[in-house]
Amino acid sequence: MQKLTLDNKIDLLSISRGTKKMSFSGHLDEKRCNYIKDRFDFLALDNVILSSHIKKITKDCWELKGNLSADIIQKCVVTGEPVKEKLAIMLEERYVLQNEDNEQITEIDADAVNVELLDSHMFDVGEFLSQVIGVESESFPKQEITPEVQSFGVEDNDHPFAKLAILKK
Repeated sequence: MQKLTLDNKIDLLSISRGTKKMSFSGHLDEKRCNYIKDRFDFLALDNVILSSHIKKITKDCWELKGNLSADIIQKCVVTGEPVKEKLAIMLEERYVLQNEDNEQITEIDADAVNVELLDSHMFDVGEFLSQVIGVESESFPKQEITPEVQSFGVEDNDHPFAKLAILKK
């Protein structure tokens, strides 16, 4: 399997409509995994594997489909203990190139879900990987043994108005 690098860029204008899809796949090496790990304050990031392809679907619009998997370890937001997470993401995104000559894009709703506006025709693979991993990873990782509701300084036997009673004193 080929190695992906975070500085790979794909010229979207080189992909013609009706031609074969451009495929890119591979895994990130340890150095690049560490960069993303540090960027999002993960404890560990390993086994980042991408398998995807891009095709042009209309004027100034491309569609990316594929799969991304990764192993992440983050700190539990309550206890600070490590929490493991396995990402397995099915990717389906559309990219629309902003064109100053054509302010209104009629074929694709640029405000729709999974549509991203591009400032440049160069697709940044590293930033794409970083954003997907950062967005799709658990925002508030918690250990399984962590209670759903955290209450600090309140005894279980206190009634619902215990805090008001304290304020009244």
